[in-house]
Amino acid sequence: MILTAKPKKKSAVGSEIDLRNLWYAPHRRIQTATAAREAIEVAERITGYGMNDTPYDEQVLFVAMHTCAFRASRPVRGGGVRVRRAWLARWEAARSYIVEQNLGLVYSMIGRFGSRQLDEDDLLSEAMYALTRAVDRFNPWRGYKFSTYACNVIARALMRRGKHEGNHRRLFPVQHDILFERASNPDDGDGELYVERLRNVLGRNQGELTELETTILSHRFPSEHASRLTFQEIGDTIGLSKERVRQIQNVALTKLRQVLDADPALQ
Repeated sequence: MILTAKPKKKSAVGSEIDLRNLWYAPHRRIQTATAAREAIEVAERITGYGMNDTPYDEQVLFVAMHTCAFRASRPVRGGGVRVRRAWLARWEAARSYIVEQNLGLVYSMIGRFGSRQLDEDDLLSEAMYALTRAVDRFNPWRGYKFSTYACNVIARALMRRGKHEGNHRRLFPVQHDILFERASNPDDGDGELYVERLRNVLGRNQGELTELETTILSHRFPSEHASRLTFQEIGDTIGLSKERVRQIQNVALTKLRQVLDADPALQ
């Protein structure tokens, strides 16, 4: 079951504890006092309050995590906010610990199913999000291992992202200079006119380019005395991934192309 905070009740609990993404698999075991004591012990050990020399079995960890989610979602009389906040903190501790213990699955799946069309940072982000989603939705009482479930979730996410990116590149190819998409012969008068009209469009910003788009184009298509930067070099300069820089360049070139296609002088 998925628990959602009721929007009409703006209680102290609702304002301080976000239960919208808190999920647990309903099972009679997590409702027992024994499970509650074990969950507290697990949380204390993984947060450094107890001995943590021996790794926990994944079943124990997930039972503790689901127990904490169940307890955090229950209405409690007298000190309810404090109690539910404590259970939520234990749930977050167990969740983070499970994610950290399974980071190897992320790199393994990237190596097997990662797309060469995607930036390394984008692949890692996609795989990490999939791993976290797998932790949140894993049911420990269905009888299969978490690693099997998580690998399937991560692999599907990477393949889906790779397919989406491949479709996007086929629809919006940009591996060319807009300055040379018309006649490439320097003696061609039409080519010179095209370049002249392009400079006019850029000078007046008729394409309504943003400051970021203008910056990226100036690095990608510099004057003859400046060196052309790669997507990665531009991304390192402005703090974006090289794939994001490429996408912004796509948008900017499309804007310029639309203005030039409508220019009467080029008809």
